[in-house]
Amino acid sequence: MVPKTNMKKNASFALLVPLLLAWLSGCALIAGSEDSGPFPAPLFKLNFIETLRSEESLRGESYREAVTTVSPTKALQRPGSVYADRFRVYVTDMSPARIFLFDRGERTAIVLPTPTPPAEGKLLAPSGIAVGAGGVIVVTDSQQGKVFGYDRNGALLMVLGRAGEFGLPSGIAIDQTKNRLYIADAHAHAVKVYTNMGTHLFDIGNSGKTNEDFKFPAAVTFDRTGALYVLDSLRPRVFIFSAEGVFIRSFRIKGAAPGMSVKPKGIAVDSQGHIYITDTLNNNILVYGNEGMPLFSWGKTGSMFGDFWTPSGIFIDDHDSIYIADQMNGRVQVFQFER
Repeated sequence: MVPKTNMKKNASFALLVPLLLAWLSGCALIAGSEDSGPFPAPLFKLNFIETLRSEESLRGESYREAVTTVSPTKALQRPGSVYADRFRVYVTDMSPARIFLFDRGERTAIVLPTPTPPAEGKLLAPSGIAVGAGGVIVVTDSQQGKVFGYDRNGALLMVLGRAGEFGLPSGIAIDQTKNRLYIADAHAHAVKVYTNMGTHLFDIGNSGKTNEDFKFPAAVTFDRTGALYVLDSLRPRVFIFSAEGVFIRSFRIKGAAPGMSVKPKGIAVDSQGHIYITDTLNNNILVYGNEGMPLFSWGKTGSMFGDFWTPSGIFIDDHDSIYIADQMNGRVQVFQFER
């Protein structure tokens, strides 16, 4: 028999945990890094909105994920990249290799039923993800050297890379106005541009000009004007081009403190032209002005809201909501700035 005193303690703890975690999953303000080195104090505050991990997350029941065991088949394990539209959040899960769809309207989290071996289209190492016209879900697979396109039921619609034209495809961005795919190929040191039907158009980054070419591009994104941003992971730098591949400018990525090494992984741009970079080495987010001026950084190693453990992919939607794949914490964190 359990002593009454222990029963009271257990009951109190059971009540406290949901209340605490419910508070943590609500809006909370997070300041930028106080010891930001070259990064000045933040000009605005950051709202933590939510964590996405399973269906419980969408229902506002994050506390259940903590006090009960959610089946690994029904929850994110190692999210690598993220994309969001008005109704859905699409996430690549690296282990096991799969695609998660969080449907805000239906409040469901499902695994996209992609083909199984030996059928083509089975994912082995999903890297980047984007959604194009008609809801086609495009995913790069770095291990297979291919790019797959699926419909929302998981049916395979498109395959790029059968001819071995990719070395290590990683990040991907879609120009919705021109219906083009921009794929960062790390081993080719180039961004390869295709039509949405799979026709190769041109490459960016192999001009032979030192200030315009990159080494191991990891991620790509567009700003609201249509300019293309390429994250060079080896240098590390950010390169900015027109959608047609005309070089505009570049700048070097600096750590949050003087002399700090960085390992950038993901890149995104908000409606004001601020550039966000995930740093997997220091578990923080670096924010720059459009001309490359350091603005502020936030985050540290940990598992609380606003903390990270290998932040990887990042995406900013039309409303400036910021989605970050917090890989080793097995979640996507969502933020909003209070300007």
